[in-house]
Amino acid sequence: MKVTVRRGASGVINLPESLMKALGLQDGDLIHVTVGAGALRLTRLSRFLELRGVLGDDEEFDRAMEFIQEAWKQWASRPSA
Repeated sequence: MKVTVRRGASGVINLPESLMKALGLQDGDLIHVTVGAGALRLTRLSRFLELRGVLGDDEEFDRAMEFIQEAWKQWASRPSA
């Protein structure tokens, strides 16, 4: 598959439909992107949030989750253009 890379909006990655289908992604899915060794690694954000069960008694993790939730509320409540 040949893909053209272009500069665009921060926080948005546009993928061809065939690649999204192969990755099991839908328009609007939230993912975490890791860049290393000349490659991109995409991970569903929901996989990160599943850590909540594993780290249920970790106070530092609780504070981090609260920070993420507050940041999400502020971002989600911004009026659209």
